[in-house]
Amino acid sequence: MRRVVSLSLLLGAVLAGCQSIDGGGNLEKGVPYQLSAKEIAAVEKGLHEQLPYEGALIFGPMLASKDSKGYVSVCGTISSFGGLHGVMDKRPYVGMMVDVKPFFGFVPTVIADDSSTGPSAVILTCHRMGIAI
Repeated sequence: MRRVVSLSLLLGAVLAGCQSIDGGGNLEKGVPYQLSAKEIAAVEKGLHEQLPYEGALIFGPMLASKDSKGYVSVCGTISSFGGLHGVMDKRPYVGMMVDVKPFFGFVPTVIADDSSTGPSAVILTCHRMGIAI
């Protein structure tokens, strides 16, 4: 629990420092960033921790951007089979890599819900950060 609180506070500080683009709130358009194998594994682990009851998770392509402060944002899609909700359609997500000793990992910010506006809001957020999913 302490780690979750620490990561939440860290993520809040990171997001508070972002700049606005195109009327998009506090988001800064970053440059494309290539995720390492270690970072991809961290994204998958972070999503498994966020969705522990979703059954088998199937990951679509993950794309990332890095802003002027060095923060790495990741967007992608996820599907699941089994679990409490049965089959879950492909849903987009957005989150941030955390690399502040001793913490390294991925913190999902938003995973789209089943509403009609959920996926489009996540896709728009990713677009504003320079990530086209």
